[in-house]
Amino acid sequence: METDPVAARTASALRHSTMSSLGSGSRRRIRVMGDRISEARMMAAVQELPAFCFEAGLAPGQLAAFCRLAARRGTFIGLCLSTSTAYRVEPAAAIAAALTETGFFNESLIWRIEVALAEAMANALLHGNLEANKDLRASGDAYADYVDHLDHRLHDDSFASRSVCLFARMSAGWLTLEVLDEGHGFEKTRRVAAEPHDDEDAFGLPSGRGLLVTSAMADRIRHRNGGRRLDLGFAVVA
Repeated sequence: METDPVAARTASALRHSTMSSLGSGSRRRIRVMGDRISEARMMAAVQELPAFCFEAGLAPGQLAAFCRLAARRGTFIGLCLSTSTAYRVEPAAAIAAALTETGFFNESLIWRIEVALAEAMANALLHGNLEANKDLRASGDAYADYVDHLDHRLHDDSFASRSVCLFARMSAGWLTLEVLDEGHGFEKTRRVAAEPHDDEDAFGLPSGRGLLVTSAMADRIRHRNGGRRLDLGFAVVA
């Protein structure tokens, strides 16, 4: 069966126009999610796009930063949660579900997005906001101490109240997902040409293999703001 090239081009143009309209600024409302956010509540909050949602109780500076980033052209998802909430729920799954509902992204791309975003969130929470002691994960004998260490951090407001934000933007055929934390960041060193050491990933950063997985899933990856922001880029096929 032959495809009408004019119809195909028209459908492609319409699709890109609809995708671009997600972040055009229309219906740009910021919604407040109350205390003790459940996964179902978070999922529902980001289903109607464009969606800009933040958790009640964020500090004024955190909220101001969120609003500034949400207002950028092309941005159609913004989600800002405290560390304790983001650790408990699954923001990556909620974002992936919202993107699936648009019908613009195929199943394979959605899978890559969710895997990359889940790994990026884990890095932002564990190594960024919670400043988790990775040495406690070095052996099975120390794992119980690691769990206790995380539990202590999650009940310490100086760590648990730090925010983690997710943003989705469309521009020139690319979907960019941004993950921002309030940790101390890191100093990026040399890339490792051969296999990374046990305590170092291919970006020359301390910790496990999360960034290797993230970079394998995304089409492009960029660290910004001293390592406190990670941009994941995905090419969107028309």
